[in-house]
Amino acid sequence: MAVHTDVRSTRTGREERRQRAVEALGLTENVREERFDRITRLARALFDVDASTVTVLDRDRAIYPGAAGYDGTPLPRQETLCDRATSEESLLVVPDATQDPRFDSLDIVTSGVISFYVGAPLRDGAGNVVGVLCAFDSAAKMPSPTQLKAFEDLAVWAQQELVGHAERRGARQVQTSLLPDRPLELDGWDVAGLCLPALAVGGDFYDYGVSHGVLHLGLGDVMGKGTGAALLGAGVRAAIRATHQEVVAGGDLGRSATRVARGLGADLERSGSFATVFEAAVDLCDGTVRSVDAGLGLVLVVRADGSCERQVGRGRPFGVLPDDTWEQQTFHLEPGDRLVVFSDGLLDLVDDQLRWWEPVGAMVGEAADTASLLAHVSALAAAHTALDDVTVLVVHRHAGAQGAA
Repeated sequence: MAVHTDVRSTRTGREERRQRAVEALGLTENVREERFDRITRLARALFDVDASTVTVLDRDRAIYPGAAGYDGTPLPRQETLCDRATSEESLLVVPDATQDPRFDSLDIVTSGVISFYVGAPLRDGAGNVVGVLCAFDSAAKMPSPTQLKAFEDLAVWAQQELVGHAERRGARQVQTSLLPDRPLELDGWDVAGLCLPALAVGGDFYDYGVSHGVLHLGLGDVMGKGTGAALLGAGVRAAIRATHQEVVAGGDLGRSATRVARGLGADLERSGSFATVFEAAVDLCDGTVRSVDAGLGLVLVVRADGSCERQVGRGRPFGVLPDDTWEQQTFHLEPGDRLVVFSDGLLDLVDDQLRWWEPVGAMVGEAADTASLLAHVSALAAAHTALDDVTVLVVHRHAGAQGAA
């Protein structure tokens, strides 16, 4: 009796772990995805069968994020052969389910829908079976060893898509949570940003906050794309944010940037990377802007009359020279002026990259407000399939504004 109890306990514990892993995938019932459909079309053609699915057992339901030859309607878990493939955790080949006592009483078999079945388990990084790639047909079949080997290769692809998507989605959620959660609408000012990674996550970031009538903002672009750049970008953002109280109290931005760069130097050197950064403190009473530019160089002031002024940076990126220093610069925002800071991904979306300030200035001038400007940039990125992260930060001092207390 004790042995049977231990076996049931082990199975229950394994199923609980598997269910938690399935929930971590973040899949939605009745939502099909082309990246899975593509794999099932290949599996269907490989065996020349009626249908193929990527099946995920979510508690007592079988859901289908990908399918070919089947409409994807969820089924009770116990009515599927994928339930057995999940529990056995190995490739399951059933030449004729009507002659197999494990399956011959299932409705899906007795109704003639399935005779031949093959299913390969899909595992997460911890080894939990979170899905099954399967193919099935109403006629009995005996697959060849070559077909089964090719099918297992397709299962590896499906596994990477299924698990990798969840990991990318989680990383994206974390990175998004590190960005400001809403635009700032102040007395006579508004501030907003946009960050569109080329991949699930990227090395761009922006940040802003207000204390004691001073807006402290920053935008950075770490060399590279993907998770590595995102990790470094989070470190740069955190280091700059740690200087907030010093900066809003009037501290020299050149000195604080130099300290930040020295602190990040070892990490950037080990990773073989560097970061371009623009940081500024805006006095919301009189519009004075103190800034430091570490190699970004993509800073534009669009005046109320439509004229554009580039704010040319003088510093190198963080991580280029170990003993580098940076200097603070000063300019002014008048009522009606807009400050636009962006990463080089935006250059891929404009017609003239050499004289970028002209198309960017025109884009800003044509926008009715900050929200419509950012919406236009987002639409451009979607239309052009941006190859690099696109990040934009906008500060608008409204016409007639006389400052904020």
